[in-house]
Amino acid sequence: MTRFFQFLTCLVLTCSTAFAQQANEADVAKAMDALNAAILSADAQKLNAITGAQLSYGHSNGRLETKAEFVSSLVERRSVFVKIEISNQKIAMMGDTAIVRNHLSGDTNSGGKPAHVELDIMYVFRLEGGEWKLIGRQAYKL
Repeated sequence: MTRFFQFLTCLVLTCSTAFAQQANEADVAKAMDALNAAILSADAQKLNAITGAQLSYGHSNGRLETKAEFVSSLVERRSVFVKIEISNQKIAMMGDTAIVRNHLSGDTNSGGKPAHVELDIMYVFRLEGGEWKLIGRQAYKL
């Protein structure tokens, strides 16, 4: 009977750990959705809420932006996304850090010039104060 309870305890702990991992991945996926919604809306409050103070935001052309530069380029409409479609998303959890890789197919209208982009992107999120914050992003053209 003792072995049965040991087995049952082990099973419960294993299942709860797996569930917690899945819950974290789901939370990171929600953070990705919030990030894309904030980019589309160009809402400064939402952009500031989803990004960490030390954000390093890399564009596919090699340009790097700080958090302030990233937010202002969207809010001031120097960088404009009109459509973002995400596919092939994979999330790797490492404690309070998550790496997200996905494919972005999107339409832009920066500087009044409509364009279509196909990018693969790597994002780095960190859990800060109970919320997932974007701290790094690097895109590259296909």
